[in-house]
Amino acid sequence: MPDGHGLRRCKCGNFYLLRELVTISESDTADAPRPVYVKPEDLPSAIASARNSEIELAARLDYWQHLNHPYRDQYRAHRDTEEAATQAAWETANPDQRTWWQRFRNAKRAPEYLPSPDRPVTYPSFDPSDEQRANMLSLLRLLGTGDYPQRYAFEIAELQRELGQFYEATQSLKAINMEDAGFAGKLLAELIEGKEAAPVRYRL
Repeated sequence: MPDGHGLRRCKCGNFYLLRELVTISESDTADAPRPVYVKPEDLPSAIASARNSEIELAARLDYWQHLNHPYRDQYRAHRDTEEAATQAAWETANPDQRTWWQRFRNAKRAPEYLPSPDRPVTYPSFDPSDEQRANMLSLLRLLGTGDYPQRYAFEIAELQRELGQFYEATQSLKAINMEDAGFAGKLLAELIEGKEAAPVRYRL
């Protein structure tokens, strides 16, 4: 997901989008305030006071990402524990003086204890809070209006997946050009097919 959706806060307290800014003059000495990023704790206020759907959308998208942050900490802890158990099992089954990595590199086949199709990477359970669920449902309602279904087809499918609406997410995938979606689209389709609701981090 992109890092931020252009939401900013004015010195007067109002919220706006960067694309709404208009250049009225250019000067190196202009005493114009710099755009201020919206703090996570101010996002509910931005949502409540949004003067149009674009501002509400940006605020809710940012809030969606922010509310998923605690799960990312759970995921990292889960992966550390799982990888430590994998390494310990491998070292118990292969007691010698070389490092675990050296043994892995020199092995003629993948070690029995490394993740494989038979031992897939697992995820901690994802149980969205009432606040998360309410924001995601509001996002889905908002994205069902105007031209948003075409502009945000990927986000719609992802929201439905995180809400456990796997049938609806499968239907929403049909609106996505999977060739253009690349790895992210393939991953989303696999997660929906596997009925995995947890937020997943990936690198392009």
